[in-house]
Amino acid sequence: AVHAYLCGDGCVVKNPKHQKKKYYRIDFRNMNLILLEDFQNKFNNYFKLKPKIYRNERANVHSKELYYKLIDEFGSFYSREWKIPNLSKENLRYWLRAFYDCEGWVEIQKAKSRVIGLQSVNEKGIRAIKKSLLKFGINSSLKYKKDKSICDLRICGLDDIKKFSKYINFLHPNKKEKLR
Repeated sequence: AVHAYLCGDGCVVKNPKHQKKKYYRIDFRNMNLILLEDFQNKFNNYFKLKPKIYRNERANVHSKELYYKLIDEFGSFYSREWKIPNLSKENLRYWLRAFYDCEGWVEIQKAKSRVIGLQSVNEKGIRAIKKSLLKFGINSSLKYKKDKSICDLRICGLDDIKKFSKYINFLHPNKKEKLR
């Protein structure tokens, strides 16, 4: 989940080479306090270091050691470059939930449409998510919007939406309620 939060709404950065002041920052930005606290708790449980939450809009920690650990283990966290790590099915569902909490949306219009959507500029990453959803029996459709360089992944069928709700769901309270 920590990895997915950082891929969705986070960054793992260090200062530019020309800058004198050195910093190494792991930062998760989100306006939802429940997600910030979940990131904070999961990060602390795994790394034994508790990110500070600022103004209910971001959680961050400064650590050269953790910066290099994350970069060495996972590579880039940039929007166009992140990759889903090799995870067990149980951990994959938490990765998907955290990523959907950051980047996903729900549209339910009674007797009209029902969609769980996800958009990203990372085509390889979105294709990996589509493949990952199939491990839970969830079908989705993928469209690439060339004019905007965005991949659009949608879960539309009622059975697939119910499977998403059962196996992945949302932690984000507004998205969770809308899906319910």
